[in-house]
Amino acid sequence: MQMICLIICLFLVNALARSDLEALLELKKGFQKDPSGQVLDSWDSKSLASNGCPQNWHGVTCSEGHVTSLVLDNVGLTGKFSFVAVSGLTMLQNLSVSNNQLTGIVSEISSGLDQLRYLDLHGNAFSGDVTKLLSVLGDIEYVDLSHNQLSGSLDLVLGNSSFVSSIRYLNVSSNALVGELFSHDGMPFFDSLEVFDASNNKLVGKIPSFNFVVSLQILRLGNNQLSGSLPQALLLESSMILAELDLSDNQLEGPVGSITSATLKKLNLSSNRLLGALPISVGHCATIDLSNNFFSGNVSRIQSWGNYVEAIQLSSNSLTGTLPVQTSQFLRLTSFQISGNSVEGTLPQVLGTYPELKILDLSLNQLSGSLLPSLFSSTKLTDLNLSGNNFTGSIPLEENLGNSSVGSAQNFSLSIIDLSNNSLRGSLPREIDRFHNLVYLDLSHNYLEGDLPNDLPDELQGFNVSHNNFSGTVPENLRRFPDSAFHPGNSLLVFPYSPKSPEGPPDRIERPRGHRLRTAIKIALIAGLVGGAWMIAILCFIISRSRKRKEGEDLKGNIGKSGHSLGDSAANPASSPQKILETPSSSVTLNPDQLPPAQMGFVPQTESNSSVARTSKNLSHPERKDEWVSSPMSLLSSSNPSPSNNQYLPESPSVLRVGSPDKLDGDLHLFDGSFMFTAGELSRAPAEVMGRSCHGTSCKATLDSGRILVVKWLREGIAKGRKDFAKEVKKLGSIKHPNLVSIQGYYWGPKEHEKLIISNYINAASLDLYLQEKDPRKLPPLSLDARLRIAVDVARCLNFLHNEKAIPHGNLKSTNILLEAPNFNAVVTDYSLHRIMTPGGTTEQVLNSGALGYRPPEFASSSKPWPSLKSDVYAFGVILLELLTGRSSGEIICGDPGVVDLTDWVRLMEGKGRSNECYDIRILEAYDMEEDLPRYLYDMLQVTLRCILPASDRPDIKTVFEDLASLRP
Repeated sequence: MQMICLIICLFLVNALARSDLEALLELKKGFQKDPSGQVLDSWDSKSLASNGCPQNWHGVTCSEGHVTSLVLDNVGLTGKFSFVAVSGLTMLQNLSVSNNQLTGIVSEISSGLDQLRYLDLHGNAFSGDVTKLLSVLGDIEYVDLSHNQLSGSLDLVLGNSSFVSSIRYLNVSSNALVGELFSHDGMPFFDSLEVFDASNNKLVGKIPSFNFVVSLQILRLGNNQLSGSLPQALLLESSMILAELDLSDNQLEGPVGSITSATLKKLNLSSNRLLGALPISVGHCATIDLSNNFFSGNVSRIQSWGNYVEAIQLSSNSLTGTLPVQTSQFLRLTSFQISGNSVEGTLPQVLGTYPELKILDLSLNQLSGSLLPSLFSSTKLTDLNLSGNNFTGSIPLEENLGNSSVGSAQNFSLSIIDLSNNSLRGSLPREIDRFHNLVYLDLSHNYLEGDLPNDLPDELQGFNVSHNNFSGTVPENLRRFPDSAFHPGNSLLVFPYSPKSPEGPPDRIERPRGHRLRTAIKIALIAGLVGGAWMIAILCFIISRSRKRKEGEDLKGNIGKSGHSLGDSAANPASSPQKILETPSSSVTLNPDQLPPAQMGFVPQTESNSSVARTSKNLSHPERKDEWVSSPMSLLSSSNPSPSNNQYLPESPSVLRVGSPDKLDGDLHLFDGSFMFTAGELSRAPAEVMGRSCHGTSCKATLDSGRILVVKWLREGIAKGRKDFAKEVKKLGSIKHPNLVSIQGYYWGPKEHEKLIISNYINAASLDLYLQEKDPRKLPPLSLDARLRIAVDVARCLNFLHNEKAIPHGNLKSTNILLEAPNFNAVVTDYSLHRIMTPGGTTEQVLNSGALGYRPPEFASSSKPWPSLKSDVYAFGVILLELLTGRSSGEIICGDPGVVDLTDWVRLMEGKGRSNECYDIRILEAYDMEEDLPRYLYDMLQVTLRCILPASDRPDIKTVFEDLASLRP
């Protein structure tokens, strides 16, 4: 009898083992690619143990004849993962297939996985309803479903009492979840939940208080659409043991009270709508991020925050007052950032005594006085940003480093120094050469003089000393930086070699006597040629003038209907407004009478009949290809033209209609304290229309001082109300980066259409023009190395916006990327303008990006698409495709795959193994044979294809930047 029972048991075990084997073989059928070969090669039906269980199968673990663990993480699998098949593994305890490229519907899992305790599916392209999946999971402890394409809500989880009781780790971040949190049955009584992460979804509604989740340690709900007030219970001392709370990038409103929790260590409430004074207490918090909100009041309130604080981020608020001076605080402080506020006063000596301080950012405030010598002698401080203040005096290096030995100087750790936009004077101390870790140095917009240092480290990546008074010869290791790093300003600087002629030195000033005759002949020839050219130009002008006078007769009737003449121009100087300028860095209101003569400028007499002429395509700062631009005129005479009904089609040439007043009599706000001009000077500035976009019209304006600006005249009705507009544009103006054209100020006029955004003019052509120009005599072709460097520059800028400022660009396209000659340094323009626009204006921007081919596919299913970090990555992927193919983003391609757009065409060609046919012919022409193409060209294409994956599988920009930077040849 015992023998019979034994035989029956063995039969049942073998039957169950065969069932597991069949389930695994069915699972294997869905795998299409296995780059490592570990899975498809080892999963052999002949490789079995005596009990019939798989033996030596990669990732498969058996126990007592049953498959108990299946781990296939990070092996590059592609294909469909059958959740129906895996449900047949009834004794499975551990299922982990993270970071592959698998698809499948998670809700196909049946209730047969009663033994499952650990489920990790993150980093794939799985879809399905998350609610249905969670409802069939039993006594599971760990669930990670992040970075997929899951849908549904978190409303019905409460129906599964065993799941609610057992789950300890639940991560559903970076999916497409919608609805309110637990709105169906209320907040569940999670008995064991320690980590809950639902960030980067589309959740709405109010945040539950989590009152009865006593075991919760980490709560992350950032980057959703949650609203209402902040649940104060999360911040108070109670039975909760919450250690990390991230509610950033939502729509939370109201004040933040005192934080009394003894367990909370990390708090991130950035990028919300929180307001009021700073909390008087932060409990035991080590990291506090309240940036990009509406907090106001005295910043010195932080002096009561205690000694537990390690990182303080309060940037982009409306804080005032002075920095605290107590010496007993912040002994553990490593990072202190309050950029973009209105803090005033001098730097307290205590700043130089914080023993662990590594990052100090006090930029864009109203601080004054001298710099602290102790900040430059610290052996811990790595990042120092004091830009955009009113500091005076010299850079105090000599007294700190002058007596140091060479060996000890190696310990000075500063790698980033930004002292730009202050009023510093004197020479640049030679001791700055001894900062061997320096990678970024910005001293622009000061009054520094003398020679530039000779021995700055070769690792220096960012350098800017423009708008100073330096003289002497530019050291050899600094000549690799673009001209904009030295000019404007520094008129006495000498470049031994012309930047455009690196092959040899310029002619010497003192020439041998034998050269004088030849020089005179050259001068005579040049004078003759110039004179002849002038005669031809005058003749052409007379002919053109007579033709235009005739054309003007035909247009006169239409112009008269608007009530203005074509040449409406700047006002008489006597009518200049009294309130001229209010800068964030000063509470003083300046009149023209109070400004020095150099800033008052000369008021020219303008013609009353300025004409609009068609010119060639502008290469300086294009908004769009094939634009009509105007000849120089007053900025007012080029007032915001009425756009056509279709903002996305090229406009026909026409006379610009004038609808502005005779002068700018609103408020002009500038963010750069060292650079001032008046609204009157701006109104009479000669201007050229450079292009139009969905935001409005951009003009190139030249001030009386000779400084050139780009003035974007916003279209009527797209800007937010004055208070919100001012708040947001100030935050945008606080953002500075070497690869970004920063906003310098704005103008708010009394009428709806009088809203201007002001930025510096960059004399550079756009990436779009370089890629579309086929004539090398007009624009030089971009080498593959140059294209990679451009991609890295743009990715670096986006990485800064995403991870340092937590905002998307929102309007990324090749026309918004300018390339500074001769090294093609890329700078990005028009960043984050959706933050100052109404929802309708933002919708138009999204539609525009779709028409141009930059809109991500997930926006097609959204009723209210909004720029996001993920949509930036997609748009950047399209730009990478433009760099690699030389084609336009919106181009429709007819060929072997059929009629497709650029992204689909490249994907199809790459899938057929014909990716080499996609590359720009100008890249291929540089290599003799296909085999000579560098490996990083293929690697760059792979990075590109990952950027245009579905949103849940799309990498973040930090990963993209690191991948591209690693390809540098």
